[in-house]
Amino acid sequence: MPLKHSVEEIVLKNGARGLLVDIPDSTVVAYDVSFLAGNYYAPSLEVQQTAHLMEHMVFGATKNFPSVEAFSHEFAKNGAYSNATTYQFGMTYFADCAVMEWDRILDLQRQAITEPVFTDKLLKAEKGNVTDELTGYANNHGRVLWQAMQRALGDTSFIDAEKLKTVQAVGVEDVIAHHKKTHTLKNMRFCIAGDLGKHRQTFIEAFESWQLPEGERLEVPTSSFTSAEPVAIVRKDLPNVIFSLHITLNRKLTDDEETAMGAVNHILTGTFHSRIWGEARTRGICYGMGTGISSDIDGVSSWEISGQVQPRNAAELFQLIAEQLQKVAEGDISEEELDEAKQHALGAYQMRGQTVRAVNNWYSGYYFETGKIDPLTESPEHIKATTREQIVEVVSEFLKEGAWVVGAIGAEAELVAKEFDARIAPIVKTRG
Repeated sequence: MPLKHSVEEIVLKNGARGLLVDIPDSTVVAYDVSFLAGNYYAPSLEVQQTAHLMEHMVFGATKNFPSVEAFSHEFAKNGAYSNATTYQFGMTYFADCAVMEWDRILDLQRQAITEPVFTDKLLKAEKGNVTDELTGYANNHGRVLWQAMQRALGDTSFIDAEKLKTVQAVGVEDVIAHHKKTHTLKNMRFCIAGDLGKHRQTFIEAFESWQLPEGERLEVPTSSFTSAEPVAIVRKDLPNVIFSLHITLNRKLTDDEETAMGAVNHILTGTFHSRIWGEARTRGICYGMGTGISSDIDGVSSWEISGQVQPRNAAELFQLIAEQLQKVAEGDISEEELDEAKQHALGAYQMRGQTVRAVNNWYSGYYFETGKIDPLTESPEHIKATTREQIVEVVSEFLKEGAWVVGAIGAEAELVAKEFDARIAPIVKTRG
């Protein structure tokens, strides 16, 4: 079972809101602080990487620390860890520390987030780091393919090559303006997990002391995708081909629908005896593949099937994928398969939330996106409630209504992508 805990939402006097997750007797405290401050909110497309650069710079100089090195030396002296991440809409700062120094670490987080000192020297250094980071992603073939396929569907997010072109145009004034616009109390969400107990009021008072403009919660646009022709990226040095199928609904799935899709994914690719991956392994035609489901803050839900295949085995594998997707949509799911998928999910639940950070992550991501609490303790009931009818309904909607595209990257990407498209086209909605 997950660590025993309780969770509550609090709204502070200063307008910020967040979650307190009390985990009695734990010796670690985990913090997440998030803002709608990602690349979408940059001052202009010409300086799109302003958000990314700002995230790197926040843990540099502050009013009390003259450099990155000075801040890092103070922060990490007792083993505390911090990092941050930026994506299209959000920016999240997180830290883990021993309970003995939670107040010191939280105050250092406060200083970095609310009192950064942005300098030309620091910006120059981080431009080098961000350039190196984005350049390195070119070696991540799966990422390159995913971005190209999302663009084909209609996603307006920059791909890495486009991001690179905007790095050098960013000035310190852009970073300062972005921080002022996005780092406001009403645009902030936080989640703290640990042995709060007698410290509960102290935690609240600590966050109420944060000095930021009041601001407003920024808006998140709604995305809408359309089906696209196959995406093929030829890379002569890749003898195997990485392939993927993306199907996107222009709506968010409910929590129960996501749980049902988790069962589908297990049945199709979750084990050595699964319908697609297990069968492909038995035939010796595909060493590794998987499926994933996501429901995003911009109002879309995506189902992905991806893996690697030798070109000579592609047709057989893609036919297997198409056949099994069609069977599931038609309700060809045995009670034994469904029970097994549920049992697997329940077992995974038993192993979930065994650390303070894991419990924090469960609550923070969902809360930051929806403003709601998803009780970890209720997860087993959602799993047990999954039905064949529910699975058929949501899978059928993906196939009949979803925007879709197939893609491949490798030496024979064009042939493989065309083959995959031909096998999938008969079971999904017509393009156009």
